[in-house]
Amino acid sequence: MLALTYLSFDFPTLSLQDSIQKGLKVLHQSKQTNLAVLDRKKLVGNITERLLMQCPHPDGKISQLLTDLAHYSLESEEDVLASLPWFESSGFSLLPVTDEDGKYLGYLTSAEVAKLLINNGFNSSQGGIMYIPFHSQRDSFSLIARLIEENNGLITRSFLIQNPKDAMGLPELVIQVQTDQFAAIIQSLERHSIHIEKAFHFGKNETVDTARFDLLLKYLNP
Repeated sequence: MLALTYLSFDFPTLSLQDSIQKGLKVLHQSKQTNLAVLDRKKLVGNITERLLMQCPHPDGKISQLLTDLAHYSLESEEDVLASLPWFESSGFSLLPVTDEDGKYLGYLTSAEVAKLLINNGFNSSQGGIMYIPFHSQRDSFSLIARLIEENNGLITRSFLIQNPKDAMGLPELVIQVQTDQFAAIIQSLERHSIHIEKAFHFGKNETVDTARFDLLLKYLNP
C-alpha cells in the first residue's frame, strides 16, 4: 500500500511568500490543524494556527517562521503504515507526501489511513504486530522471517521506522503477521535472542471500529 496510491488533493498549501494573515485565513477555511508550506514546489515544512498566532510580526511573511516549521512528511514510495508514528507524534490530520527529491505531491489524510486499516488486515484476521528494535550487526530479517514461517505465520506488512522521540536510537522493525499461533512465534523469536519490544495481538473475530485504529496508533508510538 504505497502512499502514492492514496494521495488527496482536496486541501490547500501555503507558500513561504504568503503573509501571516493569509496563512491564518487559509488554515481557518480549510478546518485543518496543519497545512504544508512550499518553496516553489518543494516541501519545507508544516504550519499550524498556533505557530502563526505566535508570530511577533503579523504583517510579515511565513518565511519568517521557516526555522519553526514542523517537519513531518512521507515519501510517495513508502508504505502507508509508515505514516502512523508521524500522525501520532504530530497530532496532525494531514501528512504531506513528497517524491524522493522533496517535491510536494499531495496529502495523506489520517481518515484515509484509518479506513485502509479497518478494511485491510483487521477484519476477522488472526495474528498481530511485533515491534522490534533492530540492529543490522546483531539482528537478521531473514532469520526473523524464517522463524515466523516455520511457525505457520505469514508476514503481511513490514517496515523500518525511526522513533521520532529517540532520534539517536536504533531503527525499529514493525512486522504484521497473519497466524493463529502468534504467541508461539513470539516465544520462538525470543528463544533466538530476538528482542520483542512490544507485541500487539489482534483479538479473534472481534468487531472492528475506530477505537481499534486509535489503539494501534498509541501502540506504535506511545
